[in-house]
Amino acid sequence: MSIQSLIQISDKTALIVPETKLELSYFQLNSIVYHLQSIFTNSVSPLSRKGSQKQLRIATCLPNGLELVASFLAVATAGNVITPLNPKYTRSEFVGYLSDLQTDAVIVPRYGHLKPDSEVVSAARAIPTKPFIIEIWYDTARSLLQYEIFHPETLASMYNSVIDKSGLPPKEAGSQMPGLAKNTDIALILFTSGTTGKAKKVPLTHSNLTSSMINIIKSYKLRSRDRNYVIMPLFHIHGLQVLLASLASQGSVVVPNRFSASKFYPQLREWNFNWYSAVPTIHIILLNRRLPKELKGKLRFIRSCSSSLPSAVFTELESSFGCPVVEAYGMTEASHQVTSNNIPFHGKIPRKAGTVGIPQGSVEVIIIDENEANLNKCQVGQVAISGPNVTLGYLQNESANKESFFNFHGKRFFKTGDLGMFDNEGRLVLKGRIKEIINKGGEKISPVEIDSVVSSHEKVKECVSFGYPDKKYGENIGCGIVCKNGTSLTETELKTWLQGRLAGFKLPQKVYIVQELPKSPTGKINRRLMSQVFGLDAKV
Repeated sequence: MSIQSLIQISDKTALIVPETKLELSYFQLNSIVYHLQSIFTNSVSPLSRKGSQKQLRIATCLPNGLELVASFLAVATAGNVITPLNPKYTRSEFVGYLSDLQTDAVIVPRYGHLKPDSEVVSAARAIPTKPFIIEIWYDTARSLLQYEIFHPETLASMYNSVIDKSGLPPKEAGSQMPGLAKNTDIALILFTSGTTGKAKKVPLTHSNLTSSMINIIKSYKLRSRDRNYVIMPLFHIHGLQVLLASLASQGSVVVPNRFSASKFYPQLREWNFNWYSAVPTIHIILLNRRLPKELKGKLRFIRSCSSSLPSAVFTELESSFGCPVVEAYGMTEASHQVTSNNIPFHGKIPRKAGTVGIPQGSVEVIIIDENEANLNKCQVGQVAISGPNVTLGYLQNESANKESFFNFHGKRFFKTGDLGMFDNEGRLVLKGRIKEIINKGGEKISPVEIDSVVSSHEKVKECVSFGYPDKKYGENIGCGIVCKNGTSLTETELKTWLQGRLAGFKLPQKVYIVQELPKSPTGKINRRLMSQVFGLDAKV
């Protein structure tokens, strides 16, 4: 199944841009996407000639908003491949990613080619494939996104869509978004975080993405009257898939250009969205800004994914917002969703804080030992997944594919690198990344377990435990902590409080009270970098 086959065209509201108060129906969004597809279908466009023999690879350097949503839909449904990149990357990072992708074109905001300090334009001109620069902007007079294509070396204008009469979708296109993409076509290439070395390229087909979209729709019973607030960046699989699932369910999406805690509650009041999905860091930020009383109970549910949610935050979220919180587990290689807790009264297995729920829809999950043998409930091992949502393999990285994929009972499974177990009722409980497990004198310690205990302290807003080199034990335990506003905590106080709550060998040896913890662009804490952040790497 292709993406365009899942998105129905109607007069219902599809997308809202709060900064400009722009509201678009599915009809209007479809016209915008169709017009952008002319980048590849208009014979005057230099991209039409270049794409005659292969799927084009198109990168974007755009903030969240209509431009990025429409670019994704136009590129993917036209049968080409898109890679949304973080606009905050440095020039050297752009050079690396664009080169690795062998990019054919880069989509940037209006006047991007004129900025002498544009990191992405400078990077594009420096790589061997010499990608075209495509600028896009919203034309309020025509209610379309216009585009201009610039020469990759001279930056001279090669084509401007304003000069042509706007093309509209043909009537015979029917009720679905038009496009030539097949379900086996690669729609999206994303990069892994690259914390273990060079980032790996993850290709996701239309079939991969639509399988996960359907799973998300079924998990949360998404309906046309639901309205999703897209907090996560759309260069991340988490943000992309909650957006696409919402559109595939005929719901609406509110897409601010970036997450702003100060604007969240006013926009909830104005646009009446009824659910959002985010990483725990964002939930914590929102909890620090008191919810206006009249907004309590406005949300149907809150979804938490991409990182472990402390039980204390789970409880506080439900109490503050007056709605259920559902934890989920996802990853890029699985087109996002793998497991999720059920919303109350949906599903036979009730949700439980500290778990990430059960496999959803077409996804199969097993727990394996070091020999790839299947383990029983309550036995901890590596989480492995299979299903039509799972990537067929990393691009141009056979060694990673051999290490990550294996066959079990005639099915191809992907080793996630996460440790976990199924509880007695079948819910998945994650224990942390295998490479993050702390080996203290032979004792294998889960930092997630330590985080769970430390975060339950009434003064702790956020924490991260980690391993660092130690002469005596090989590794020891450190912990970085951010205190709640208006409170303070000392290392001695915390260590005393932890006595009896953690076994002696699990107690942090070093505690750092800080103003904030460094995070990735998607709000996740990179645990494996913490020993370096706190200057402990060299102290062996």
